[in-house]
Amino acid sequence: MVVINIDPMPAIRAAKKEAVNANFNAANASHVEQAHMQKRLWAQAQDQRLKPEADLRGITVADLAAIILAKPDTFAERELQRQKIMLQIEAATTPAELDAVNGRTVT
Repeated sequence: MVVINIDPMPAIRAAKKEAVNANFNAANASHVEQAHMQKRLWAQAQDQRLKPEADLRGITVADLAAIILAKPDTFAERELQRQKIMLQIEAATTPAELDAVNGRTVT
């Protein structure tokens, strides 16, 4: 007698992860968010590509960099949130537990 054990959890877990990633990817796709991420990188290096905006504001690149870096890093916060959700998905042992995982990004 051959016993086939078909565990639905791997497929359900994979689908849940795919849905979470799609949700987070859609939330991160805006031009403004991409610009903020780029400006944060430039601010860390006090890159002169910030000069046009600094000039518009009447401040130095160093001052603008300080303003940018004082703001929360929303990308890092979202990625941490996504990782927490992925760990909850991995820890789920039943379809009901997977359904209870909230895979939506909070902005």
